[in-house]
Amino acid sequence: MQSAGKPEERGQGILFTRVFTTDVRSQFHYWPYGTSSNDMFKYDAKSNTLNIARNKAKFDASNQINGVDIGIVRSANNGSTWSFDIIQSTNDIFFGMPVFGWVNPDEGTDPSKYPVMIYGIRYPMPALNYGGLSMWNRTSAGSYELPLNDQTPPATGYTVQFGDLYADNTSGAIHWAGTLNPDATVQYGAYGYFNFNLIVEDFGQTPTIPSAWGMDHWAPSTGGLGSSFNAPVAIKGDAAGTIYAAFNNPTAAEATRSVQVMKSTDQGVTWGAENVMPVSLLDQFAAANGGDIAFQPGLTPYPGGDFLVFGADEYSVFYRLATGIRSTTDPNQIDTILTFHIVEANYKAGTWTLNPVAELATLNFQMIELQDSIATAIGAPAISVDDNGRGAEIQAAITADGNNVVVKWVDINTDTTTIHSFAPIRVFDEQTNGTFTELDPLSSMFDTDIFLTSRPKAGGAYADRTNLTNNSDMEFRTYMPDVVPTVDNVPILRIIGTGTGTITSLLPKSVAQMIWNGGSSIDFASSGVVSVEDEKSYSFRFGAIAPNPVMSAAEVSFTLDKAATVGIEVYDMLGNQLQSVATQSMTAGMHGVNVDATAFSAGTYHVALVVDGVRIMKPFIVVR
Repeated sequence: MQSAGKPEERGQGILFTRVFTTDVRSQFHYWPYGTSSNDMFKYDAKSNTLNIARNKAKFDASNQINGVDIGIVRSANNGSTWSFDIIQSTNDIFFGMPVFGWVNPDEGTDPSKYPVMIYGIRYPMPALNYGGLSMWNRTSAGSYELPLNDQTPPATGYTVQFGDLYADNTSGAIHWAGTLNPDATVQYGAYGYFNFNLIVEDFGQTPTIPSAWGMDHWAPSTGGLGSSFNAPVAIKGDAAGTIYAAFNNPTAAEATRSVQVMKSTDQGVTWGAENVMPVSLLDQFAAANGGDIAFQPGLTPYPGGDFLVFGADEYSVFYRLATGIRSTTDPNQIDTILTFHIVEANYKAGTWTLNPVAELATLNFQMIELQDSIATAIGAPAISVDDNGRGAEIQAAITADGNNVVVKWVDINTDTTTIHSFAPIRVFDEQTNGTFTELDPLSSMFDTDIFLTSRPKAGGAYADRTNLTNNSDMEFRTYMPDVVPTVDNVPILRIIGTGTGTITSLLPKSVAQMIWNGGSSIDFASSGVVSVEDEKSYSFRFGAIAPNPVMSAAEVSFTLDKAATVGIEVYDMLGNQLQSVATQSMTAGMHGVNVDATAFSAGTYHVALVVDGVRIMKPFIVVR
């Protein structure tokens, strides 16, 4: 079943080709939350190869899982063909959510000879219960497994979980940093660290909580043991072997969330004092964008951003930021949201700067979970709809020559010709007690696309964004390596629902593609240049929606360079049109139109300004 409202022939973007399809539900191949799966895809400049961590399930005659092949799917011809380099084949476990890191101290050109660690979750046979995190290594000593549960825990009540990997070619170590898994007696949000050296075949640092990263350093939780203000940690290094860890948190000393970076010059044994981006840069950035307050609203930091290290004490943290107008009654609150941004917090030559990368049409878009048991009970498709677990899927890369920075993200396409409309699908929301409540049905969604921009590493503004896809597919669960060949050859992976299976085959294509717990395909493409229209070329300018957030009514302001026919429309996050203001002819000049939001529940919406048939949208938030 094809979704309506977006013809197939619209596609002018990059062409994806299939690498492989998943053997089990796709979340057991690549975890769709946070930054934990970012290390599944790498480009190796020495061998000019593309490499994907792979866990290929093995099945018995009854179609039950009885093992796994663990390795790397590799292409030496820019994705034209792929081969599977199996590191270990075992019938003892299934191995889930693999990511990998490798070192090449001899500067070789055969990646099958590089010492490599594949990191993921072990599920022992036959019960396939969770068995903790584990490393499968292939070194000069051969292939072997090191379960992390066999190591001393990093602290009482904590075990190692998903995280970020950095391969340090200088030392031969793979460094891990991440949020630890707590039991019911300890506080969620603690950070852990370890490194394993693939050359000396031993831990350089066993799992631990570095004292500089301790919970007493960060703003304490106000929601009990199960919640935290702490965002994911990222880890990288420079060519001299210095390791850097990036955080994006409020601290015990500073309530405003900002970027902090700590470094270690002794392979993670000790960590120096944090280098904090001044909070004043947030206000300066807001002022440069027409506001007086900049902040990270809601759950913005938790899906993560990205982190690059360019050299000694030179690095950037990429994340989402909103700018707006400060409340006159409470200076810590916002009255009007103006814009959602992707920003780069850059540290170079002893100075922090906060630079714009791109603007976002929405703070978040949706992903879909298939509810099999409910679907079976009602005899029809049943789904849950949640915010995307990876946010805007922001990833940053450096080109292989070291001269350019590339940023990739996913955003909704708010041109209403790209709204997918279909027959209503029943939606259910899981409650804390495990029961489900039925919500309003899903009958439309905004299209999503992949966007890129770049800048010279030496400095300068980012180029106009390019829409890589601009097609009829829902782009979701997308990946870019942290090193790419060139700005004109950026490898991209997507994990897209295939719509196979008894229930999913009944779903519209656009909905099936956004399911994260069903069958999926892993598709590859290399970037081309696809232009995106820019608002500056239009004969009108969309001003502000004020107030924003709104409780009852808001004014939409805009300027016309010439007389035009104007309409105002309001859409929810799924592309359902909720309201429209009658189209009318207006003269050149500044105008304002009121939008009534009293009937809207709390959440994010979009106002569309339609001028002579050209449509531009901006988000606003309703609070109750």
